[in-house]
Amino acid sequence: MYLRADRLALVNTLEDTFGDIYGGGVWSELSETASSNISQNVVSLLLHSMIWEKRISACTGSFIEWNGCATILTSASLVSHFVGDKKIAENLRIEVLLPNKERRGGALQHYNLHYNVALVNVKDFSAPHPVNIQPQRSNYSSELVAIGCCFKSGMLMVARGQHTEILGSFDCKLLKCSTCKITKAGIGGPLVDSDGKFIGMNFCGPDLYGMDLYGVIKNWTTFLPSDVILDVLAYFKTKLTDCC
Repeated sequence: MYLRADRLALVNTLEDTFGDIYGGGVWSELSETASSNISQNVVSLLLHSMIWEKRISACTGSFIEWNGCATILTSASLVSHFVGDKKIAENLRIEVLLPNKERRGGALQHYNLHYNVALVNVKDFSAPHPVNIQPQRSNYSSELVAIGCCFKSGMLMVARGQHTEILGSFDCKLLKCSTCKITKAGIGGPLVDSDGKFIGMNFCGPDLYGMDLYGVIKNWTTFLPSDVILDVLAYFKTKLTDCC
C-alpha cells in the first residue's frame, strides 16, 4: 500500500502549545518525583512521508510498563488513515522524539482503531521509570493534569483541570471527560492526578463543548481511562500478529 500525494494532510495546529511549559506554572505544583518521571517518559511521535517529505500527523505518547520492552502508549489517530493489511503505508515512517531529545524510528507494534489505542516500539532504548498504568487508588475529584509534547521543539506542556460529568454521550460509552484544555499536540498524552498517578490517555480538544450536569457550557477533553486501556493491552497479548 502506498500513500498518494492527494492524501497528505498536515494540520497546522500540530505544534500549538497549551497550558504551562515544563518548569513553570502547574509543573511547580507537582511533586519532584512526579515531574521528573513525566519528563523521562513523555515523547512526541510524528508520521512522516519519506517520498513527499511532509509531516502527516503527530501526537504525544508515553513509555509504559508492558511486555518487557520499551513500549510507547499513544493514540491510534497517529496512523488511523494510513494503515492497511495491518501495516503502515510503505512510504511512511514513524519518528519518535525521545525524552533525551534524540530522534529515532519507531515501529508500530499494535493498534486498535475502535478504542483509538496504539503501541509503538523503539529499539535499543530503555525508559528508566516507565509509567505504571496498573489500577491505583486515584481520586477523580482532585485536580488532574494533561501532558503533551511538541515534536519540533520538544517542549513539554501541562494543562490543569478536573474530571467532569456531561449530559449526553459519545459513540464510545467508555470515554470520560476532563476540563483540561489541550491542543492537538496533546492527543495521546497521559492524564495524571496531582500525585503523578496515571488516570488515562487524552484524546480530543480543544473544540469540544457541551453542557455539564449543572447546565454550564464547558470546554472539555475526552480521555480513555486506565482500566479500559489495560483491557485493550490484555487483548493485544492474545494476538499472534503485530497489529490488530
